[in-house]
This record gives sequence, C-alpha cells and structure tokens, in this order.
Amino acid sequence: MSKTISAPADTPVAEISAVVSRLRTTFRSHTTYPVEWRKQQLRKLWWGIHDHEKDIVAALAQDLRKPEHEALQSDGIWLKNAIIDALSDIDKWTKEEKLEVDLLGMAASPVVRKEPLGVVLIIGAYNYPFQLTFAPMIGAIAAGNAVVMKPSEISSASAAVVTSIITSSLDPDAFAVVNGGIPETTKLLEQKWDKICYTGNGAVGRIIATAAAKNLTPTILELGGLNPCIITKNADAKLAARRICWGKALNGGQVCLAPDYVIVPASKENEFVAAVADNWRKFYPQGMQSSPDISRIVNERHFHRIKKMLDETSGEIKVGGNSDLKEKYIDLTLVKVKDENDSLMKDEIFGPLLPYLVIDDLDEGIEFINRVSDTPLALYPFTNNKKEADYILERTRSGGATVNDCIWHAASYKLPFGGVGESGMGNYRDKFGFNQFSHHRTTCRQAGGWFEKVLDARYPPYLPSKLAQYRMLIEKSPSFTRDGKARTSWFGWFLSLGGGGAKTVALKYVATILGLIYLKSQLEARRR
Repeated sequence: MSKTISAPADTPVAEISAVVSRLRTTFRSHTTYPVEWRKQQLRKLWWGIHDHEKDIVAALAQDLRKPEHEALQSDGIWLKNAIIDALSDIDKWTKEEKLEVDLLGMAASPVVRKEPLGVVLIIGAYNYPFQLTFAPMIGAIAAGNAVVMKPSEISSASAAVVTSIITSSLDPDAFAVVNGGIPETTKLLEQKWDKICYTGNGAVGRIIATAAAKNLTPTILELGGLNPCIITKNADAKLAARRICWGKALNGGQVCLAPDYVIVPASKENEFVAAVADNWRKFYPQGMQSSPDISRIVNERHFHRIKKMLDETSGEIKVGGNSDLKEKYIDLTLVKVKDENDSLMKDEIFGPLLPYLVIDDLDEGIEFINRVSDTPLALYPFTNNKKEADYILERTRSGGATVNDCIWHAASYKLPFGGVGESGMGNYRDKFGFNQFSHHRTTCRQAGGWFEKVLDARYPPYLPSKLAQYRMLIEKSPSFTRDGKARTSWFGWFLSLGGGGAKTVALKYVATILGLIYLKSQLEARRR
C-alpha cells in the first residue's frame, strides 16, 4: 500500500437539504439538458477516473486489500471503457423514437422523447465502491440528470477518492457528494428525488423503498440472494469447479453475484471436491493467507458475521476453514452440508465460504433452488446439454444467469445488470442505464384544421353515422379463428415475405397511402 487515505469528513446533516435544493435549481435552469453538456461531463469523468487510477488502487488495497489486478479490471479500466462507449452512443440514445401506429394516429406523428428525470440519488456499496457508484452515474449523466452521490462509509478510503473525483471533475452545481453514515443517509431519504438507485442488502433496500414511496419516487434496487450453482450429471465437473472457484474467490467472496452454494450429483462429488482443492492450491501457490491475490473482509463486523456462519455449521469442512481476526482473513472454505437448515444456507454469505449439497435428481435440485431462494440475483447451471440448461432456466427465476460459468452475464458494461423479486428491481448499464434515468415521453403533434373532417367521428353528438365512420377508420379484423388458431390473409402473407426488411416497410407505406386515398374518397362521397 503506497499511502494511507483518510476517510472523508461527514457532510453536515443541516446542509443536505441545501445541497439538494442547489441541484434542483440547476436542473430547472435546463443546464443539464444539452447533449453536448452531458458529453463534456462524461469526458471530464473519464479523465477524473484516469487521473485518480493510482488512488483507486490504493484505496481498494486499504479498504479490502484488493489486488491491483482486480482493482483495475473491475473499477478502473472497466469504468473508463464504459464511459467511452456511452460517449459513442449517446446521440443515438437521445434521438426521438418514431412509433408505428394505426391509420388514425399517423397524422399526429407520434414519437417518444428521451427526457431527463431530474435530480437523482445514487447510494453505493462497499464491495465495489467505484463501479457500483460510477456505473449508474454514467447512465444518469447521459440522460441529463443532476446527481447526488452517497458512497458507502464502510469503504472509507474509497469514499474519499470518489469524493475527490466528483468534486474535481464535474460541474459542482449539478453533481454533489454526501458522506456519512445512518444520520446522513436518513436525511437524504427525507428529500424529494426523481429516482433513487441503491446497491446493498434487502433489509436496507426495504427501508429505502419505504422512504421513496412517500414521494412516489421510483427506485432501482440492486440487492442479493442465495445464488445457486447446479452441476448436472452431464457437466464437466473439473471445469465447473475451476470456474466456481474463481467466482467465489473474487474480492474475497464479497460479490453480490458470487456463487453461494453448489448442488452436485453423487457421481460427481469426489471429482468436484478434489478439483476445488486443486484449483485453490494453484491459484494461491504461496498458501491462501500468504497470497497477495486474496482480498480481506472489509471490517471486523463482517468478519464476525461470516465467522459465526462457519462456527455454527453442522456440515463437514472439506477445504480451508482457517481464519485470522487481526488480518480480517478467512480461508476460501468448502463445506458439505445436508440441507437448507444449515447456518451457511440461511442468508447470502457475502464472503469466502462455499457450501455444497449432494442431490442426484435434477428436478429435486430445481425444487430445492426454488424453495431456498426463488429469485436470486444470479443462477449458474453447469451442463454440456443445451436442452438440460434450457430446462433449468425455464423452471427457475433469477436476476441473470450464466451457463457453464460464474458472473459472466454481469462482466460486460454493455449488458443490463439487475435483480428480480427479493434480489431487486430495475437494471442499468450502457443504454439500459440511460433508459432507467430517462423519462420516455410520448409526444404527438396533431395535424391542422384540414384533419378535423377525419376527427369528426370523435365529437358528440354520437350519431350512428359517426360510429360507422369510426369503425371504418380504425377497427381491425382478427387474424385468428374462434378456436384460437391463426389464419393469414393473402395480403398478410404477402407482407410476411418481406421478413421485416425494406420490402415490408415499402408495402406498409403504400398500404397507408392507399388507405388515406380511400378515406378521402369516402369523405367526399358523404359530402356529395
């Protein structure tokens, strides 16, 4: 560790309302609306992260003893690339989206405008204190919002660097950082927000959702759950073990997407256990505790929480099991458990412990997954049979899934990241983050007075002739029979030949013109 980074000073609680008010004034002045302004802020953020790269590495080493390789991989280079890609695509994201509508609606030229929500609050997490704060912030900036950032006070060195990056790089009238613990967060939740993004545990997630509901504030909640791995009889157990070992070891197991437990058939158990021991030995040839490549538990409270789980297990420790409070160190530990009543199966572990169970029947394994935690953040099926993988995916739920690996569905900043049910709501990253922090405003610009003759059918008095006109304008005929079977007209069949390409678009355009000509002729005939 090159230097010690001091924790940032807590933001005075009495000043928090004024901070939010300042950003609200900025937003209402339309400062954040121009796309070029958003681009400038993203460019400045890129340079802020780049110029603080050594500080990011030092802070993560101080908070978590995270290896430099992991720090740059997940919190440095990852974020800078995400910003560059957002800058490349922001013009496309912000462009009005034209909609296909019925004949009557075409004259109003309906579009969806992508507009900023307003002032948003982002509450970060201690395990990835840069990625889980700046990744949603990228989407919020691209969408044209003002942002208040609340870093996790648990990773205090990282919170100091996050504060330095934002205050030295971004417009202070549109972006602010609030540091502190429960009093400061409580005060923040009393404010009126246009969106709140929180990453953490379900207990705090419920508190935030309750506070947000008072102001009808929408939320993105990235929570956790018991993420299962299920190794089937058709899997390569050695390869599965290697990839699961990596997923569990990453950041000392302090990853919301880390595998929490493994289901393995009896015929694969010995091979799996031997492979886990062998892989961890190869990953850390100096020995686990001596290796510079294993992160430590973030603080003593979390150390004791994880250690208590291990002390109370009735399972059999197969690999690891050692710990050192002074270093906040716990071995990567594999434990064979009997059922979901074990202490290691009660809650998300968020640490280096990995329980496994022997279950031979695939359907029994799926039923176990759904019984223990039916909406985990991640699911990891291991099988070389595609139909079997699809069978597992169709009969389970999760925020995301990776077949034959761990965490990979969330490794790319281009893919949406989020949970479902107990593991959260909403998702973000790249265009998905832009969409989450935008209001998609449907906008129509109705045709002038000439179109009143077409619209006449909507006005009282509601005469039979007007209803007939209305039916003629918009009523569609079904393309299916009474028993639910599809049927296609010759014209529909002809359109389907276009395969959704240029031919189809051209035919639809011609059909629209012909429809309008027919409509005009009908109206003229009525006048005669």
